[in-house]
Amino acid sequence: MTAIRTGASESLKQHSLQLKLCAGCGCDKVTSFFEIERLPVNVGMLHDSRESALQPPMGSVSLAYCHRCGLVCNQRFDPASTQFAPGYQVALHHSEVFRSYIDDVVERLIARYDMNRKRVLEIGCGDGYFLRRVCELGANRGIGIDPTVGCEGETRAGRGSVQLIRDFYTDRFVGTETDFVCCLSVFEDIPDPTRFLNRVGRMLGPLADVPVYFEVFNALRSFESNQTWSIHYEQCNYFSQQSLVELFTRYGFEVLDVGACCQGDQYLFIEAKLGRDSNRIVCEEISHDLTHVMAGFSQHYRATKQQWERRLDSFRQQGERVVLWGCGGKGISFLNALNVGNLIECVVEINPDKQGNFITGCGQRIVPPEFLADYQPDQIIITNTLYEQEIREQARGIGLTADFAIA
Repeated sequence: MTAIRTGASESLKQHSLQLKLCAGCGCDKVTSFFEIERLPVNVGMLHDSRESALQPPMGSVSLAYCHRCGLVCNQRFDPASTQFAPGYQVALHHSEVFRSYIDDVVERLIARYDMNRKRVLEIGCGDGYFLRRVCELGANRGIGIDPTVGCEGETRAGRGSVQLIRDFYTDRFVGTETDFVCCLSVFEDIPDPTRFLNRVGRMLGPLADVPVYFEVFNALRSFESNQTWSIHYEQCNYFSQQSLVELFTRYGFEVLDVGACCQGDQYLFIEAKLGRDSNRIVCEEISHDLTHVMAGFSQHYRATKQQWERRLDSFRQQGERVVLWGCGGKGISFLNALNVGNLIECVVEINPDKQGNFITGCGQRIVPPEFLADYQPDQIIITNTLYEQEIREQARGIGLTADFAIA
């Protein structure tokens, strides 16, 4: 069970006692609006036993938004509590929907920046799937840096090659020569984004016109549409398009393009390079007064949590067999927020590297979709609407007749 603190607009306006400055612009005018007392600190942590899963490192979340740039930060984030090492598993490319999206991004970037037989650096490459596609489709030479890399070394990738390095992106890599830099779903996990961008800028300083491509979770859309389960401990910064643009331009980048992507608006992307013309892209005007949006999110979280507790109680009373499909961040937040007990015994996941392990914080067993052919659940709760159609098709393919619900 988790506890939250919510408040109406008036209390938010009055609550401007800050613990920290804004991580993006250094402004001291930030307002706290949402708290969760206990969440697992690593949504990508796998446990090989239920006992271990029930005793993970936990952290607290206190979100605050900046009145100057709009960046939302977890003011209680402790970088020392997170563990990024081999075995950390958040890969999404086992989904056909996600693979199709990645190929679209790769093809667009190769065409736009003539990325053929070039040197490509990915910061936070995970298992290297995105970088490998860039090198396969463009005959490029890739270097991927990530502390969770399982197997270091260089391998072929079509007519290109990929070298994976198990490390954090530190000053050690400032001298790296590259023709393109990419960083996907990592920047929001960086506790000091200004130092990170300064490091990238120092690396690119001697290199002429090297473009960078960053992609982050579209947090403002999530708050506006009340996506209740999108708060994760590792994700210490929550960007809007405006806060992303302002951060890049503040630290010497010329923004070439910016916008929303992936099923319309799941992520934000920014393409930039070092330069003086930092006003080339003018972001659509977004009000810095986020009081109404943030107060609404807090209230909706509390209401949704109560609704799901009642719904799960109803399933329990009716003796229904319930499973969750998807053990990414949203699924883990859902399970850790609610009094699930033994109602949900297992969680379905298509990523084979997660199967057979147990959910951090709650202890449910992670099973492949085929497990449900014998298990035959009455209710399937989908944790991420992005994959709803794909999940429904997979469920039909194994002969399931369960009802579906969206978390």
